[in-house]
Amino acid sequence: MILYEKGHGLYLNLTNRCPVACRFCVKVPWEYEFEGHDLSIEGPEPTAEDLIAALKEKLTKDAPWREVVFCGFGESTYRLKEMTEVGLHLKTHHPEVKVRLNTVGLGSLIWDRDIAPELARFLDEVAVSLNTADPRQWVDLLRPAPSYREKGFAASRLFAENCVAAGIRTRVTAVELPEVDLKPLEKYAQKIGADFTARPTLD
Repeated sequence: MILYEKGHGLYLNLTNRCPVACRFCVKVPWEYEFEGHDLSIEGPEPTAEDLIAALKEKLTKDAPWREVVFCGFGESTYRLKEMTEVGLHLKTHHPEVKVRLNTVGLGSLIWDRDIAPELARFLDEVAVSLNTADPRQWVDLLRPAPSYREKGFAASRLFAENCVAAGIRTRVTAVELPEVDLKPLEKYAQKIGADFTARPTLD
């Protein structure tokens, strides 16, 4: 499934690929199911045309949707080109709908460039799942792929800071875990001009 509904939002599932394997992630134990939606992607990942067509069926005049969110069981920034095409389409044809990205913040590291200015062309908000202010704990919690272990923590923070600088409303998020002190992370969010949200684990 490439599009699913939650609350007043339409969520786009662009990929199952992810640079991290978070200890608290539910996609494997839940077998890629989320609230009755099968978010596994079999075969080719959806094209921008696929995603826009799925949105057109939902974004009608009387539709209640307030936002479109790039968020699935994978890291959406792997699909930067498709995200951009869909995001610019939404800004042109549905400017009343907020566009948000949920991410682990490694998009700039993935692409080896600062992608925040590109995202600012179509994103209203980005939620960056940092989860801790401690670099060693970040590695322990997020379990990044080897190529992201050394630079991932700093890169995810820099991504959040660059999103703020680019004018995107930025929210630093963390899963509430007993071993994590979230106060330093909340202070960090305030320092860079971002909002902060602690969220319960999924069970």
